[in-house]
Amino acid sequence: MLACEIGSSTIVEALIKKSADLNLVDSLGHNALHYSKLSENAGIQSLLLSKISQDADLKTPTKPKQLSDVSSPRSITSTPLSGKESVFFAEAPFKAEISSIRENKDRLSDSTTGADSLLDISSEADQQDLLVLLQAKVASLTLHNKELQDKLQAKSPKEAEGDLSFDSFHSTQTDVAPPLGKPSEASSPDSKSSPSVSMHSLGKPTLDSDVRIQQLQEISQDLQKRLERSEAERRQLQAELQSRRTELVCLNDTEISENGSDLSQKLKETQSKYEEAMKEVLSVQKQMKLGLLSHEGVDSYSHLHELKVTDREIDMLKQDLQNALEESERNKEKVRELEEKLVEKEKDVVIKAPVEEYEEMKSSYCSVIENMNKEKAFLFEKYQEAQEEIMKLKDTLKSQMTQEASDEAGDMKEAMNRMIDELNKQVSELSQLYKEAQAELEDYRKRKSLEDVATEYIHKAEHEKLMQVTNVSKAKAEEALSEMKSQYSKVLNELTQLKQLVDAQKENSVSITEHLQVITSLRTTGKEMEEKISSLKEHLASKEVEVAKLEKQLLEEKAAMTDTMVPRSSYEKLQSSLESEVSALASKLKDSVKEKEKVHSEVAQVRSEVSQMKREKENIQTLLKSKDQEVNELLQKFQQAQEELAEMKRYSESSSRLEEDKDKKINEMSKEVTKLKEALNSLSQLSYSTSSSKRQSQQLEVLQQQIKQLQNQLADCKKQHQEVISVYRMHLLYAVQGQMDEDVQKVLKQILTMCKNQSQKK
Repeated sequence: MLACEIGSSTIVEALIKKSADLNLVDSLGHNALHYSKLSENAGIQSLLLSKISQDADLKTPTKPKQLSDVSSPRSITSTPLSGKESVFFAEAPFKAEISSIRENKDRLSDSTTGADSLLDISSEADQQDLLVLLQAKVASLTLHNKELQDKLQAKSPKEAEGDLSFDSFHSTQTDVAPPLGKPSEASSPDSKSSPSVSMHSLGKPTLDSDVRIQQLQEISQDLQKRLERSEAERRQLQAELQSRRTELVCLNDTEISENGSDLSQKLKETQSKYEEAMKEVLSVQKQMKLGLLSHEGVDSYSHLHELKVTDREIDMLKQDLQNALEESERNKEKVRELEEKLVEKEKDVVIKAPVEEYEEMKSSYCSVIENMNKEKAFLFEKYQEAQEEIMKLKDTLKSQMTQEASDEAGDMKEAMNRMIDELNKQVSELSQLYKEAQAELEDYRKRKSLEDVATEYIHKAEHEKLMQVTNVSKAKAEEALSEMKSQYSKVLNELTQLKQLVDAQKENSVSITEHLQVITSLRTTGKEMEEKISSLKEHLASKEVEVAKLEKQLLEEKAAMTDTMVPRSSYEKLQSSLESEVSALASKLKDSVKEKEKVHSEVAQVRSEVSQMKREKENIQTLLKSKDQEVNELLQKFQQAQEELAEMKRYSESSSRLEEDKDKKINEMSKEVTKLKEALNSLSQLSYSTSSSKRQSQQLEVLQQQIKQLQNQLADCKKQHQEVISVYRMHLLYAVQGQMDEDVQKVLKQILTMCKNQSQKK
């Protein structure tokens, strides 16, 4: 059949010369003529038709031992049975049905040997594919055995009612189970005994159905032994799979513990920085108490700047919370879509899956639901902690804002209260969404109870599709959860910063009203001093005018005295009065000079204070410029990091495409290896029948060398694939931790070099 399907006329001629039976049928009910029609080779069709006509004339069908081995690879890769074969069995007589069953069992026993030889050489991926195909064949054979069981029960209902249901089920499974491990030792006696039984049934058609049923029971007992061995091997495989799953879970736990240790280190660092800042603040306050610094301007400016920063950070928190709400709604929609798909697929159930697969499904779904519950509980606890911190910040802001009595402080207080109320509303909405999701999960658990699923099973192909869909959705949900965690960590960091800023404001800030009162008092005092200075200057000018007048009067009086003498008494009176006036004026002049000096000293003090204020303003401006430069540098670094992440995404997409290409190539290579193995089997069977020649040995050696080369290539591809996976895992770990150290840069360079090498190879 393989030779007809491939279209090699030489092998077909050799098989016909060796008297191969052309009437043999595979598990699908197709013979060699059918496969020759599919290959569209007219020469092979003519050879087969001529041979079939000769066999019909002679009426001596033969069944050599050769073709069973040739058809064995086809029986391995066959699909489940169709409805045509059931019709074929229904139309044939009872004796022909029993003989055909035994012939099928002989074929399956022969095919197990070929399958064992293939499984010893093939890799783990090939074994998994064979498992899937063999399980499909088990399901198809169970249907046929049930049909035959019904017919036998119709003919002998009293004797074979209880045993055949159990034995036939296990016989069909054990025919296919031996390829999972080593071939059973009972296959050779069964293959010998079954033709003898069939010949006995054909030679003596007068035997009763009781004897036939006993023979079938003996065969089923032998096959049951095989089933027990295969079940033990299956249990071993399941134990290995569970051990691997536990290893993966342990790896995930270690990653989570590493992330937790990193977070604890970051918290310790922030606490140490906070303590240092507190020490600096205390030292500054001591200096301010001693009078070394003028804290009014600096504190007022820092207070305003910190209020602006808090407003910006609250806006960022609001945006992050909105993004988290949108992502939670998306996850909710995805869960609903998955539930709808599951309900639709449960309605369209046709064939019941085995009990073991159902248990695996149940365990996988339960584990997924438990993981989701744990993650959601963890997130809910974190949200509660964030809400408590927000309430604490609200209380601190309220206590701080009560000290500020101006209109601007009132406006800021109202704005902060509004922002905090909005944040509380968003947190409450998130908690409501979490409760709704939890309720949906409980509904989902109730739907997926054991009693509901026991009554309604899923088709195997649909189950595989569902598992793929659930795996994809699980990966997406995990990604969404990781993003939520990262966003939540950002929110926590921002909250800690806000908390630190509020504490710093508590200890360092001075109210705006006091600052404004001090400034206005200084300004008023300066204006008053200037007014006093101007008044004193005017007073001095008036006094100088009076002195000039008095001097003129003295001169005039002296001149008059010279002209007309005045009596001594009047002169002394005038002199005394004038001296008193002069002394009074001199005292007034001294007082005015003292006042002028005081005013000058006060003006100098005011000017020195103004110069100090200007210097402090210049220092603050320089600090602002330096901080702006730092912010710009951080923004540039952030943009660079985003660009690098975008490049990494592109490279990851290209690498995923390359991995898909590699997988395709590996599948093609595995297919070629299987074809070469099948050709080797066919050639080995031909060499067993014919005399071994040098050409055949050379061909076998060449094919074996090709197989070794292909296996080496497959091993190299797997190694490269594992290296790529390890590199990407390292990068993902660093990306989740939020690090950009030298190790991350090395990983990025490795990925770039790998992508370049792959592109150059292409």
